[in-house]
Amino acid sequence: MGRIDPPVWQGANLNFIQIEHHNSSDKSMEPIEILKEFNSCYQKIQAIAQDENWLLLIAEKKIDPEAATHLGDVLHYLDQAMGCVEKVVEIKFNQETKS
Repeated sequence: MGRIDPPVWQGANLNFIQIEHHNSSDKSMEPIEILKEFNSCYQKIQAIAQDENWLLLIAEKKIDPEAATHLGDVLHYLDQAMGCVEKVVEIKFNQETKS
C-alpha cells in the first residue's frame, strides 16, 4: 500500500489557540491601546511569516502555496489599519499637548 500524504490545509481549526479578546463591557479602548494591540498582532504575524517551520511548510507544499500570499496580505492590511489609527492617535496627542 502506498504512502498517504497529509492533506493540504483547507480550513481553520482554532480550538488549540487561546484567543484573548477585549471585553467591551469593561471599558472601551483608547486609540493608543488599539494601535498597540494592532502592533502586537503585526509583530506576531510577521514572526510567523519569517519562521523556518512556516517557510518549510510552504516549500514542501504541505500547505496551500497561496498561504504565503494570504499572510502577506494580512500584514499589508494590518499595516494599513495601523496607519489609519496612527492618524487618530497623532491628532489626539496634538490636541492634548495644545491644552
